[in-house]
Amino acid sequence: MNLGAFLIKIVIGFGITLFLSFLCKKFFPRFTKRSKTNFDDFVLNALADSLIPLGIVIVLILTMEELGLPVNVKWVYDTSLKSIGTIVLIRLVNRIGSRFLTGVARRTGASDLEQLLQNLLPLLRAVVWGIGTLVLLQSLGVKMTVVWGLLSAGGIGIGLALREPAQELFAYLMILLDKPFSVGQFISVGSISATVERIGVRSTHLRSLRGEQVVMNNSTLTGSAILNFAEMAQRRMIYSIGVTYSTSVEQMKSIPQITQAIVNAQEHSTFDRCHFTEFADSSLNFELVYYIDTRDYTVALNEQQAINLGIMEAFAQEGIDFAFPSRTLYLEGESLSGGPS
Repeated sequence: MNLGAFLIKIVIGFGITLFLSFLCKKFFPRFTKRSKTNFDDFVLNALADSLIPLGIVIVLILTMEELGLPVNVKWVYDTSLKSIGTIVLIRLVNRIGSRFLTGVARRTGASDLEQLLQNLLPLLRAVVWGIGTLVLLQSLGVKMTVVWGLLSAGGIGIGLALREPAQELFAYLMILLDKPFSVGQFISVGSISATVERIGVRSTHLRSLRGEQVVMNNSTLTGSAILNFAEMAQRRMIYSIGVTYSTSVEQMKSIPQITQAIVNAQEHSTFDRCHFTEFADSSLNFELVYYIDTRDYTVALNEQQAINLGIMEAFAQEGIDFAFPSRTLYLEGESLSGGPS
């Protein structure tokens, strides 16, 4: 063991490490504070925190020959130091990379992109750890063909096991990028009508009109027809009004004017048309169409209710009767007219 050379390398290495750490903590921040962003300050702090452990690892690796260690001990010593150095570097890369990507997403002003990044950061960090581990194994002399063979064989099983989670992840990405709905909007999927509360990586949480929480897989949502009521500027209301056959022609002519006046009297409603459309079995049918200029479901129902009640009151004043299913039966025969049976 060459003690003199060992001590010289230790002193020089630690001195350089401390000097670089001092520059990152005290000297360089004087210049980075003049910039408009604080990302460079963050990078300097991250480097300063990692410089000392990295410097110690590098110095110990460079002085390994002077220690005169046995072969087995030397291999353990070298492997341990390289592993520690790899961990420090991976954590540094993940720390700076996460901050950089988060800043880019925040500057775009797109909340969906920022949410997407937050959900994908664990996966990105895992990829960096995987790459760092492969580099470490290669530096230790492990045959990469064996590693790739194991990864290929295990990848098939992992791929089959993760098929459903991957499908949900891609469906989640489609929801965030295509934006068929967002949090707070009222949607209808199949027989379910609910408000979106949270969009997760695997599932979306909805709140139904009755109050219970509905959890649906993202793949189910993207594979179904979605009615997004929040995106509609107005609601088109269309339904039929049936009156009895005893209604006079003058009364029939007045019905469109009556309904138009009632609809236009409402704050959020606009009359479109009202026509006599059908001679039904037991009624004379009118088709009424009008628009309600609101996305609020409760307001729309209040408007519809006010119009329905207004029509009932107006028809009662005009003596117009609503029709209901009925049948008149005409019988012929002598027994019915009082003749001999």
